[in-house]
Amino acid sequence: MRTFDDTTTLTQELIETTIAILRNTIMQYGVATWGLSGGTTPLAAYERIVANHSTDIDWSKVSVFVGDERVGPLDGPDNNWRAIDAIIGNLPTAKLRPLSDRSSEEAAREYTRQLQSLPLSSSNTPRIDLLWLGVGEDSHTLSLFPGHIDTSSSGDLVIPIHHAPKPPVDRISLSLDALSGVTHALVIATGENKRQAVSDALSNIQSPIGRVVSSIEQCGGTVELLVDSTASPNN
Repeated sequence: MRTFDDTTTLTQELIETTIAILRNTIMQYGVATWGLSGGTTPLAAYERIVANHSTDIDWSKVSVFVGDERVGPLDGPDNNWRAIDAIIGNLPTAKLRPLSDRSSEEAAREYTRQLQSLPLSSSNTPRIDLLWLGVGEDSHTLSLFPGHIDTSSSGDLVIPIHHAPKPPVDRISLSLDALSGVTHALVIATGENKRQAVSDALSNIQSPIGRVVSSIEQCGGTVELLVDSTASPNN
């Protein structure tokens, strides 16, 4: 866990760490894959990447996708990809977009097909070189909520989520099985209301974020928590 005095400093470190990981991955493999997250801090980071780092790496060698999506119209206000792509759309990345304007089951199957086009990891799942993860007050991450986490052990890369405790209730999410291909994950948490979730990420493997962190690490991936001072359980 790395703690920062404020969100601005955290965001800059998030950007610099991201650029470094993607650059090194491109040097090693020729291409890189990056799983994106919605949320206030990630959206601010995307804006700064586009404004200040558009030439730092060869973005045409980066494939991007979202870790979860809400079922509904592709241009609807709840759509994660719509908000992200409005910012990074001009970067020449390869973009994998879930077709969330259909049932959760159909959207999950179709998105799985897209993810299977990515390079494979040593675990024979899509290689996720970098994954950004947000976390909610209830310790959910991606669209894996308390009470839903067991559904992620299905053997599928992408799973349908129903009856989510916050709207929209129907979603799709990467599963724990998909996370076996993660090399680096950055968990982003800001605000006092995230303090318990950060604590759960560090020690409570029964929580969604704790289970995700543990699964990535057990498969050889590295997880870093980037938190501001108000979200740190040490303060």
